[in-house]
Amino acid sequence: MRELARISELRLTDFRSYARLDSAFAPGLNVLFGANGAGKTNLLEAISFLSPGRGLRRAKIEDVARREDGVTAPAWGVSASVETDDVYRLSVGQNPNAPRRRLTRLDGEPATATQLAELITLMWLTPAQDRLFVGPASDRRRFLDRFTLSHTPTHGQTTAHYEKLRAERNRLLSEGQSDAAWYRALETDLARTGAAIAGARVSTLELLREEIASRPDGAFPKAEISLSGMAEEMFLDGRSRDEVSEELLVQMEARRGEERRAGRTLVGPHRSDLNVVHAPKQMAAQACSTGEQKALLLGLVLAHARSHPVRVPILLLDEVAAHLDATRREALAEELIALNGQAFLTGTDRS
Repeated sequence: MRELARISELRLTDFRSYARLDSAFAPGLNVLFGANGAGKTNLLEAISFLSPGRGLRRAKIEDVARREDGVTAPAWGVSASVETDDVYRLSVGQNPNAPRRRLTRLDGEPATATQLAELITLMWLTPAQDRLFVGPASDRRRFLDRFTLSHTPTHGQTTAHYEKLRAERNRLLSEGQSDAAWYRALETDLARTGAAIAGARVSTLELLREEIASRPDGAFPKAEISLSGMAEEMFLDGRSRDEVSEELLVQMEARRGEERRAGRTLVGPHRSDLNVVHAPKQMAAQACSTGEQKALLLGLVLAHARSHPVRVPILLLDEVAAHLDATRREALAEELIALNGQAFLTGTDRS
């Protein structure tokens, strides 16, 4: 049986519109409704900061502190009781002495992003993601990487390390540096890290494909999903991580001249894309109607929640009923109940 994790209590301090909030939540479905501006999304965002990353709005640490009458609070904090087979106290917040730094504690002790990912799995869907299939590839990569993080807790730190290395290489390229040894040292680590990212994504993709294929047709259309990107495609062809890493290194060395002219790295998993097709219609997701795109998105989130081998993710579904007809709203409720996990849903009215 999969592990069930839930947030039983939540405390907010100087977070967005909340000077202070203390609330308890049920283990199943928690529905938050109220007028626009009541703070529903702010509460979901606070919960999302309990996982690695920048939360569901991708906000900077210094931008979520409460502001009132032109005065910004010195620091914000989010603290929660997380119940699994035991009870843990998880706290995140802003360092008042370094406003751009995030502090994370588990039972009062400093904790890493990987420890967060190992303890709690959070997935979210917001109105901003309704344009996922027609927006830039970077949005789809983040969407998949959030899935991947729940399967591979080190994925977040690996991705952050990769981006740091890529920024350093881009600096060398933009400055026109030609020291081959300098490049080689960076590229070796970049290729190794890039292969780890691509491999974790492919593992997640395969789990999703299996889950989607195992289910009968329903209110949420089945999606055919694939990845475009050299490293991911090599893994899908059965190549090993060492082979993928070596090929990334070869390609970076071969394209240095071109990349110096471009001033940026043109090879690696930061260029990959998630491709989604509405299976019953055999239509690319970006060509589907708004309602169909929302249904595809929900179908993927639900498939991910069902496919997680260890625990049922906690779902944060902001204004989730928008663009759903009555049949799909009912089907969503049934799916969430069947998951037997915790979910938070928001809306502007009780119905």
